[in-house]
Amino acid sequence: MISVRHLDVSFGNVRAVSDVSFTVAAGDIFGLVGESGCGKSTLLRVLSGLNPHWTGSIEIAGRAIGPMRDKAFYRQVQMVFQDPFGSLHPRHTVDRTLAEPIAIHGLDNAEARIARALDDVGLGPRFRFRYPHQLSGGQRQRVAIARALILEPSILLLDEPTSALDVSIQAEVLNLLARLRTARDLTLILVSHNLAVVAHLCNRLAVMQGGAIVEEMTVDALRHGEPSHPYSRELLRASLGYHRAAGTS
Repeated sequence: MISVRHLDVSFGNVRAVSDVSFTVAAGDIFGLVGESGCGKSTLLRVLSGLNPHWTGSIEIAGRAIGPMRDKAFYRQVQMVFQDPFGSLHPRHTVDRTLAEPIAIHGLDNAEARIARALDDVGLGPRFRFRYPHQLSGGQRQRVAIARALILEPSILLLDEPTSALDVSIQAEVLNLLARLRTARDLTLILVSHNLAVVAHLCNRLAVMQGGAIVEEMTVDALRHGEPSHPYSRELLRASLGYHRAAGTS
């Protein structure tokens, strides 16, 4: 479903992403993990079309994708951002937020699409005319997920979707994403610095350091403490929450 080959991204003299290559099969959940500043969010912004300044090759469902994207691309690929409050317009109701992409793409049955999106993320009609400040952090992120789903994409790009949420809410959102992936036959890429989050949701992951992928592995290998690269092992040791979860499994 997704193929990235020899991707490079630079900001002036700073090389943010360096010769990155990976593939994601249809229906898979692929994680990109690493410390802040390692290039994982930059990579996601390239995939989503938000950063047109890159070299290399990208294919989506077998079709080569360039820096400029058409509407058909955005019907197929949608992104959920880290901060649900910052990604929602503070003066737009949930209804207006969900109606906007429908209008932009000229889709019909707006009422049914909005109702289905809200139902799919567990909010329902009573939230439809609320403003972001009237919602909790978890509810705002559910609205952001609903907005991404409204165009019925096949790929969701998730940029730290739970890091701005309370720990008690994080698992709820991750479980929601896992359920939506199955129900809607989605392919997901999850960016996170948290190995526990990646282990909870993903099948495979790539570890990034200094703009490059230093190791790819399955989540089973991660759970068994089998990373081969020194940085991956260091990241695993530093993830105390993951060790607590592993110790009780």
